[in-house]
Amino acid sequence: MRRTMKALAALFTAGAVIMSITGPAWAADGVLVVSGNRFVDPDAGCYRGRFWPLTVNNRTNTTVFIFDGDTCGGDPLGAVRPGEIKVFEYGYSVYVPL
Repeated sequence: MRRTMKALAALFTAGAVIMSITGPAWAADGVLVVSGNRFVDPDAGCYRGRFWPLTVNNRTNTTVFIFDGDTCGGDPLGAVRPGEIKVFEYGYSVYVPL
């Protein structure tokens, strides 16, 4: 019993250390600017801008995907990699993956 408790305590401590080092897995690190809307460390999900055409300035550490429909529906139009800025004439929403 004592051996099991020590093993569980060691596993718990290791897990806590790993989680404190890596941070949350559900957010992109950096800033995403979508047609005037600025999102710092955006969570996974769908984002929209304030004006047309859709301008995406991706200063995060993940690739984001552009769609022609509201709430990231419709047809995919392209992707914006980290460090890129792109304009999409028919773009409407931006998806940040997990």
